[in-house]
Formats: sequence, structure tokens, C-alpha cells
Amino acid sequence: MNNIIIRKGKIEDAQDFSHLVLLSASTFFPSLFGSNAAKVMKNLFQQSGNFFSFEHSYFIEVNNKRAGMALGYNWEQKRQEELYTGLLLVKYLRWSFFTQLPYLLKAQNIVGKFAESEYYLSNIAIYPEFRGLGLGTKLLGTIEEEARKTGCKRMVLDVETDNKRAIKLYEKIEYSIEQKSPIFKIRDKNFEFFKMSKDIEKKGNIKARKV
Repeated sequence: MNNIIIRKGKIEDAQDFSHLVLLSASTFFPSLFGSNAAKVMKNLFQQSGNFFSFEHSYFIEVNNKRAGMALGYNWEQKRQEELYTGLLLVKYLRWSFFTQLPYLLKAQNIVGKFAESEYYLSNIAIYPEFRGLGLGTKLLGTIEEEARKTGCKRMVLDVETDNKRAIKLYEKIEYSIEQKSPIFKIRDKNFEFFKMSKDIEKKGNIKARKV
């Protein structure tokens, strides 16, 4: 029988975080942050007070092995950490920051937009060898509980429109598509997202389903 635990992220999870966060956005993040995206994500994760910090992460383990992670933060944390996240990106992207800046600004106007009393699910990923155990659903349940504790009433996320697997999971646990983003281009790649949301003001039970 699998021993499954969910815990807050720690600095020493940085290597797995960089793998998993890129697994969750395998084309988008390398396009957005450049060829050193994995290193940038690892560095950001180890710093407090930014969107990609270990402080905002949860990891799920199966038999003492890291199997997946989820990253999210509330509207107040976004307001407090937006400037510092930008400064850290300048630091870690170095000169490539200026090359990537037009794409970063373009993405900022499309994804990651949410309002007061909302909690943003930034990224969630499960290693392929651990899929089919309902781990994504378990992680989402933990994130939703964390959101309630911080006074949030709604969950919000962005998902690429061609990510059918993720969309199916979200719809199973009562997330609804609110709108579709315009198509925007980063270099030679086109991106399009659904904004999805869920009312979590009243506590509900998320049953584990196979992902």
C-alpha cells in the first residue's frame, strides 16, 4: 500500500521544483524565461518573498519519494511580492532579461490576473511515473484548504487550451471555464489559455479520482 503525504515545500526541494514546474509548462516557461528557465526557477524557489518561492509550494510524496508539487498564492501575497519577483528576475535572467522583457510583459497582461479574495493556482505537476494515483486531486484539495485559511473565496487558474488532461481534471472537481485568452506569440510559438475558477467559500469534499 502506498504511503502518501502532502507537506509544505522546503528549500531542499529546489531541484525537484525546477523539474516539476517546467513539466507543468514545458513550452511556455522556456519560451518566457529563456534557455536557462530551469536554473531561474531553481533560484527563485530558494528565495523568500516571490511568486515562485518554496513558501508557496506543497509537495506530495509517495513512499518517501517526491511525486509532485503545487504552487499558489493569494491576492494579498501577489500585491506584496510582485515588485520583488520582478527584481529577482532581473537578477537571475541577467542580460537576457532585456531580451525576454517584451514576452514577460505580454504574458503579464494575459495570465496570472486575479482579484481580491481570490487564490491563484500557478502550477501543478505530477511526475509521469506517479500518475494514475489521484495525486493531483489530493494536491488541489490541500491548496483549496490553504486558500480558505487565508480568507479567499475563489480559486483561479490559467491552463493552456490544448492541455486536455489538466482541463479534464479541473472540470471533474468543479472548476469552470470563464474565458479564453487571445492568442499571443512568443518568438515562433503561439499560446492560448483558458481562465478557470471555482467557488470555495463553502468547504466541499474533493474525492480522490484517478488523474
